Amino acid sequence: MDKTQEIMQQVRRIEMQARKIATATFAGQYRSSFRGQGLDFDDFREYLPGDEPRFIDWKVTARTGTPYVRKFHEEREQVLLLAVDASASMRYAGGASADSKLEYAARMAAVLAYSAVQNGDKIGLLLFGCHPHFYLPPAKGMKQCLRIVREILSAPASGGDDSMEEVAAEILRTQRKSAMCFLMSDFLTKADKKAIGKLNFRHELIPVRINDPYELELPAAGRFYAEDPETGIQYEVNSSDTALRAAHSKAMMAHMVEWDRTFTQLGIDALSLRTNQDFVTDLRKLFNRRSRLFAR
Repeated sequence: MDKTQEIMQQVRRIEMQARKIATATFAGQYRSSFRGQGLDFDDFREYLPGDEPRFIDWKVTARTGTPYVRKFHEEREQVLLLAVDASASMRYAGGASADSKLEYAARMAAVLAYSAVQNGDKIGLLLFGCHPHFYLPPAKGMKQCLRIVREILSAPASGGDDSMEEVAAEILRTQRKSAMCFLMSDFLTKADKKAIGKLNFRHELIPVRINDPYELELPAAGRFYAEDPETGIQYEVNSSDTALRAAHSKAMMAHMVEWDRTFTQLGIDALSLRTNQDFVTDLRKLFNRRSRLFAR
């Protein structure tokens, strides 16, 4: 079986799973969870207690000396943008999971895209961390949904992590209208509060961090040669060394905590997932949290 046939089989299998999950689990939750999306700028008005701080326009506020917020009107049609990291590190699949991080992202992207299709919304795709980057403008329908899954699975396996500044700039350049933006990555790049803040200011941003358990905690598997997927450099690892495993876990945890702090400071609701766990439960909890938020 050639690579194209293999990918198409994966697409069809993922499509069937996504259709079932989206219909049985997320019917009705999707739109109520993102009711604040699809907004166009209307006018300014003075800030009132209870207004979203992120809608404060600081230029107008500085000019007038009084806090002002931007008013929006809601469009009938919404846009879901899936920004997916396709860098070499996303190809990693440890022994704990049959899926690579990229395949895991493709399955979750399919569920989100199918939910959008059911609600008549447009879905777009940006693949970063690969060369060349790929942008698929938002469009409706199952054909678009299936193409998104196919493009994720067939993304070129070349390229390292882009800086978050580069990723944010490309999303803002390609998707100018306000959108629901799911940013799916292992976030192994440096935390960047400024870049994430800019992205969250324009779009309703949901970061989805995807990790493999084996990259967070090394198994005690003796000596082996490991290869950096983004540089090709090989080095010997003695995973029986308790101190080495502890230092690795500590470094990975510190990196994750730095990203978590960034999301918390910006008031962003992020998901942290592992490839050996089903994402459906966490995604349902996200939808429920946001439904309650917009129901207030």
